[in-house]
Amino acid sequence: MFWVLWILLFLSNSLQAEQIDSWSVKSLDADWTFTQEGSPTPRSVKIALGLLDQGYKIPIKGKYRIAIHYSGKNDGLTQGVYLDRIQSIDKTYWNGKLIGSTGEFDPYSPNWIRPRFYPIPTHMILPGENVLEVEIECRESRLFCGIFRSAPKVGDYDKIKEDLIYEDLVQVTFAVLFLGIFLQQAIAHFLNRYSNASLFLSLSAILYVGWRVAVLNKTHYLGIPFELIVRVFFICQTLFPAFLILFVYALFEKKPGIFVQAILGADFIIAFLHLYSFSPDQRFLMVYFWEILLGLKIIALVSLVATHYKSSGEGKIILIGALLAAFLGISDVVKDVITGKNQFLFQYGMLVFLFAGVMGIAVQNARARKDLKELNESLETLVEIRTQELEKQYRLLNEEIIVAAGLQSKLIPGLDGKIGRLLVNSVYVPAEKIGGDYFDSYAYGEDKIQFLLCDVAGHGISAALIASMLKISFLELAPKHSEPADLLIELNARLVPVVEKNFITAVAATFDLELGEVRYSLAGHPPPVLVREESEEPIIMDGKGSILGWRKEIQLGTWREKLKRGDRFFFYTDGITEAISPEKEMFGEARLISLLRDSFSRNPRNLNEEILANIKDFAGNKLPDDVTYLTVDVI
Repeated sequence: MFWVLWILLFLSNSLQAEQIDSWSVKSLDADWTFTQEGSPTPRSVKIALGLLDQGYKIPIKGKYRIAIHYSGKNDGLTQGVYLDRIQSIDKTYWNGKLIGSTGEFDPYSPNWIRPRFYPIPTHMILPGENVLEVEIECRESRLFCGIFRSAPKVGDYDKIKEDLIYEDLVQVTFAVLFLGIFLQQAIAHFLNRYSNASLFLSLSAILYVGWRVAVLNKTHYLGIPFELIVRVFFICQTLFPAFLILFVYALFEKKPGIFVQAILGADFIIAFLHLYSFSPDQRFLMVYFWEILLGLKIIALVSLVATHYKSSGEGKIILIGALLAAFLGISDVVKDVITGKNQFLFQYGMLVFLFAGVMGIAVQNARARKDLKELNESLETLVEIRTQELEKQYRLLNEEIIVAAGLQSKLIPGLDGKIGRLLVNSVYVPAEKIGGDYFDSYAYGEDKIQFLLCDVAGHGISAALIASMLKISFLELAPKHSEPADLLIELNARLVPVVEKNFITAVAATFDLELGEVRYSLAGHPPPVLVREESEEPIIMDGKGSILGWRKEIQLGTWREKLKRGDRFFFYTDGITEAISPEKEMFGEARLISLLRDSFSRNPRNLNEEILANIKDFAGNKLPDDVTYLTVDVI
């Protein structure tokens, strides 16, 4: 009797332990039934196996059912049920009450790759027997239908969630590795350090990231539209191997043949089609076709790499990665077609392949650096010869520039002394041997004199040539146009057809002593400065206008100022105000105004010498631009 009681107590304790364990995670891998709609009799079915493989025909609608025994008190743990990915719609009930659903029955809207994970409210769990029912509907002939992927789990909600997080972390780890490859190769490509192989490798890596992120459990619980997830998944899946093929061809600097181009073109067409809404059956038809193309790409890839196996170090590395990726990829495809339970072994092969690609690029670059070093050594003698020739040509060019500078100095008049009733002095200091500033004057008589001051953008030979054109044009136009605005408009009409980047600013002024006024016009040029009396502050005169050489039609205004005996007019280019000191400070208008005010008693020549000395002292004798200015006194 004692032994019987002891055995009963042992069995009771064992049963109690099983019942307590029921509050932890338990796999529901047996004792399932399925009742098809319209049939009163439930049938025993295997779980983790599609209904199509168990004799059911499309369309399928009905309920899975399993009894789950709970006993004892809950220790406060929230319960949950994980059904993995059901194909394709479900409503899940606990003791007859809805605890979650995915997809829509009416209208029919299947969410066929979204994982099902539903919490079970604690108050709904009864001591003893509880019933879990999963109502499903499947209309797709190319899906496995129902609970096909793995055995459901029920128990501690947080523990199941931790398992899903761990599952996601594995995929995230791969995604981060591929994202690192993407960033490294993308940066390398945009820094122009490598060939297009880096670009294709980086695109392959980021497509892999998009492919795997779309199947994360967490992704499906972020409120992202299911159709968007599906499209991203299939587009990235389709294009990923295509860019890998392009990477290998770019690495070996080979152009894909017509056969490979046709395969890649088909990939891009399929990816484009995945942008649109399709039923799961239609998408799987495209996937089957893509898998055929994948097999052809593997053959082309292995064939290409094999031809370079002996000819290059990167060929050996890539071949190893390609063979492993091909083996695991074929294994995945075969298992997916047979069971629908893809284990994603392909990703391990792809990781090895991409790392092999990075190493292949490194080997290729190392060889390129070695070849470059040898080339540099062989070029040193040639460079020395070329340097001697360039030095010779430079001496000849420098001599030509010196001659050109002498000619230019004759084209630009040195104004100094009286012109009619005006006392004039000019300064012209080019930044280089030849410059782009130009000034000139034309007398219509003793009482009417016109001055022109121009600044060609830039300096050097091109600016000097345009300055020579200004000289020729002024000599021809000045006699015909005594009005400053008319002169500048005509100059612009002549310059527009020949000037491209060297735009011109200009100021033209006509001193009409008979009328007692000066008329001037500005084309993007600094306005002149008027110093009227020693006790008064110099005045920056009004005026503005469009630069010359920019557009064919321009409108320029004319400004007037009454003349008084003793007036001083100062015309200049921005080489003065934009002179820069060693401390990177600009000379500016304020210093110029101060010099004009404090040196009013000086004659034009002495004033101009004082200004030039101040500019050179300020800029440290290094003028960044041509310096040209003109002082006109009314006497």
